[in-house]
Amino acid sequence: MRVCIIRNAESKTNAAIFRVIDALLDSGNQCLLLTRSRYNKDKGILKKEHNHNGHSVDNYEINIKVKAGRGLLNIFQLIYYQFIVFMWIMKNNNKYDIIHSFDLDSGLPVLLASKISKKKYVYHIADFYVDSRGGIPKTLKKFTRKLEYKVIENAETTIICTEERKEQIKGSKPKKLVVVHNTPSINISNEKETSVESIGKEDNKNLTFTYVGGLSEKRFIKSIIDVFKEHPQFNLELAGMGNLSDYAKQASEEYGNINYYGMISYEEALEMYSKCDVMFAIYDPSVPNHRYSAPNKVYKAMINGKPIIVAKNTSVDDIVRRENMGFVIKYNREAFEEVLYIISKDKSILKKYGQNALKAYNKYSWEEMKKRLINIYENI
Repeated sequence: MRVCIIRNAESKTNAAIFRVIDALLDSGNQCLLLTRSRYNKDKGILKKEHNHNGHSVDNYEINIKVKAGRGLLNIFQLIYYQFIVFMWIMKNNNKYDIIHSFDLDSGLPVLLASKISKKKYVYHIADFYVDSRGGIPKTLKKFTRKLEYKVIENAETTIICTEERKEQIKGSKPKKLVVVHNTPSINISNEKETSVESIGKEDNKNLTFTYVGGLSEKRFIKSIIDVFKEHPQFNLELAGMGNLSDYAKQASEEYGNINYYGMISYEEALEMYSKCDVMFAIYDPSVPNHRYSAPNKVYKAMINGKPIIVAKNTSVDDIVRRENMGFVIKYNREAFEEVLYIISKDKSILKKYGQNALKAYNKYSWEEMKKRLINIYENI
């Protein structure tokens, strides 16, 4: 089966795209990508090659440059993007048998095209639209929710990333619903045990805290940077893009314990996490979508045997608390600084949390998630 994977994101940095490609290729299917670059100066749609574990996948990249963090001001670019997606999948109908579409950005044009072409699609919800986009007027929220329900109900299968998200899409009627956790598409090795054992052993070593992802206010990034400015005994490693990119870059230039690497590849992100001491994914619980969060950082913490810090009331805090694999804190600076104080008094707690994280991985392993993805297409 030839599967066209469509997402309003760059392929080289997107973990979810990696996972779907890995499962499809491993099961003997073929795939191609229709993705988007927000930072490339080129225009139009460029055909590139996406290399995945020795396989070359055709990647058609839509280039629409846009400034991050502008909310509804980017609505016209979004409509333009959806128009391009619709036209491309209609014109290239002979290149694929089925579509794997991520989120309403691409899901809506895919729904419209499927009505005309009669091609089936799988709908993968990374972020439920009305809960994850700020600035949507109340008058439009109800309409937008109904649109996404239509996309869900017409999909052959709908994918969500946690059991808790069933409540988030309550009111829709999916033909089939499958939970696929955001586990990285790699397998753990015995080397991870050695990595865990080394945490906190070097008393003179500055512990390193690492984050790769969107750099925005709602992900506690500015507060984190400000805290590390005042705590030179800890190192902060950041990578990614967002409206705080310049703030992170400036801090990196002025403070020796803060490093910012800009946009990096998925493989580079995994490498950064494998070398750190502590990870964090501290999302603002006042954002509706964050209350159903499933950041792949939590699963990366498991696979790397690293302790992680998350915020209370963000759904994923239940996993961290249940598996005893890190710190669950209130969403404020004082709570984060309290964690630094606890760690500075007793580094051995990091080793314990890291070991627990590694043990928890079996419940959410990539092999299990891959089987779920493969079964979706085998059943279709």
